[in-house]
Amino acid sequence: MTVTDANVPRRVLIISAEMGEGHNAAATALTEAIEECWPQCTVHKLDTMELRGVRFARAARWAYGFQLSALPWSYEAFYDGLSRSQRFADLARASVGAFFGRRLGKAVASNDPDLVISTYPFGSAALDWLRAKRGYSTLTVTYCPAFHVHPLWAYRGIDLHFVMYDTAAADALLPGFDQTMRLGAPPVRQGFGDMSREEARRLLGLPQDDFIVLMTGGAWGLGDIAPGVEALVKLEPAVHAIAVCGKNATLEEGLRSLAAAHSGRLTVFGYVSTMPELMAAADVVVTNGAGVTVLEALRTPRPVVAFSPLVGHGTASTTEMVRRQLAVEASDVPQLVEQIRRLRTDADLLSTMQGAAEAWVEGRDLAGSLGEIQALYASLHPTSTAVSGRTGRTGVTGEG
Repeated sequence: MTVTDANVPRRVLIISAEMGEGHNAAATALTEAIEECWPQCTVHKLDTMELRGVRFARAARWAYGFQLSALPWSYEAFYDGLSRSQRFADLARASVGAFFGRRLGKAVASNDPDLVISTYPFGSAALDWLRAKRGYSTLTVTYCPAFHVHPLWAYRGIDLHFVMYDTAAADALLPGFDQTMRLGAPPVRQGFGDMSREEARRLLGLPQDDFIVLMTGGAWGLGDIAPGVEALVKLEPAVHAIAVCGKNATLEEGLRSLAAAHSGRLTVFGYVSTMPELMAAADVVVTNGAGVTVLEALRTPRPVVAFSPLVGHGTASTTEMVRRQLAVEASDVPQLVEQIRRLRTDADLLSTMQGAAEAWVEGRDLAGSLGEIQALYASLHPTSTAVSGRTGRTGVTGEG
């Protein structure tokens, strides 16, 4: 859908971060939709972490990956405190906002956008700080690319919050959040859900009659993928496992050795650009329950097995998906084997889960979400001022 109305934003700034791939993937999906719906608009992106410098961003990515893999209890404790304590949530919001807000002020002053969209919670915190401390009045939107909303996603200074489930206000720990909350489309790039299973398997050279299980730990290859795949290749009756290792070269090397010993049962990929085709080819998607991967699976739509969910947002998202029959959980390898056997043999369960995914995505598309943003933008900026491309708003200076 292309919007030709003059009263649309001309410059959009999308704030993301390379912390895994999900936040950037959501930014890419929104950019695709903006280019289609608002062709007269230009989009600029920035990385929240890089506001503090490239070295800081690199260190933060390493620390986050290390925490999730080596010290998961520490992340779980932080997430639990954030989700349960209003006082802790407010303190975290204020601290993160102040840490990034001043630097973001300089960036928005130089870009001078008509609309700012954040796909990363720290970016949203910085926008909230700018509004509270610097009077920033440009329209601000948060688009959450995860199934669970924790309090660092929710701010009084954000005009619209797009979320994936209808009870998110209960988790936001922010009075009045329901007034700015909107149910959004999954922020996934074009291609997911556009191809049949048969067509995808033909394109990828996969057998048409196999029961195919796609296992992925996202761009970083996080989770217990290796032991899970090892169990799947031994299943009887046989399943065909596809393992996507992302940028985890060690995982990829180990699984390629395993594939050589189990010809016809395991196909291994590293970092791919063909995830829409791979998900379309699969009967079931196994992932760690976190981030945009589950949204891609539901958009396709395919049933999800949340295997050994990542602590924090992984377990919280899994709870919400299981509640809606969009996923089943497998906390360890024996449960993974049992869940795949169930889905392999129980056609009614497989059909119920796929139907739930189809119903969940029905009527949701990014053009509709952009339409809601445009409606608010138009109400704030009369056509007479928007035609010139200027809004007449009060912005923010780059002064710290």
